[in-house]
Amino acid sequence: MPDRLAASPRAQASDVIARAVGAVALATLAMIHMVDLPGTLGPLPLVGAGYIGIIATAVALGGMMIARSHWLVWAAAGSLAAGAMGGYVLTRTVNGFLGDHSDVGNWSCSLGLAALSVEALLILLAAWQARSRRTTLTVPPQPAKHPTPEYSRLG
Repeated sequence: MPDRLAASPRAQASDVIARAVGAVALATLAMIHMVDLPGTLGPLPLVGAGYIGIIATAVALGGMMIARSHWLVWAAAGSLAAGAMGGYVLTRTVNGFLGDHSDVGNWSCSLGLAALSVEALLILLAAWQARSRRTTLTVPPQPAKHPTPEYSRLG
């Protein structure tokens, strides 16, 4: 990365902490869905497929987040969390969403509440990362370059 775009040591330290928390949150999200997966594979194959997608994506994004900080990884993590949260809300409000008829109104599921908490954390981290990147990676103005005179043409 060019020096003029390098973040301050304080910004780099906060980025490392955010990436560590984000990777742990993604691993937690994958684990929550892994624990609940067996009950969804037989009777609710669409929900089970969604769980498998969440698990695989969370593990992949966690690995990418550990390896390198990039705004696309944060955007994907926030999107994954928002999508999972949306799926939870829809299965609790829309009868028969993804073939799930038994969870409408079941807002007290402990795994669901844990997942909602982790998803909210991921969304907040992604938003914070987007905001901090916009403010810490500003390009300073460059001094004007003046052409040097060619003395070989004079005289």
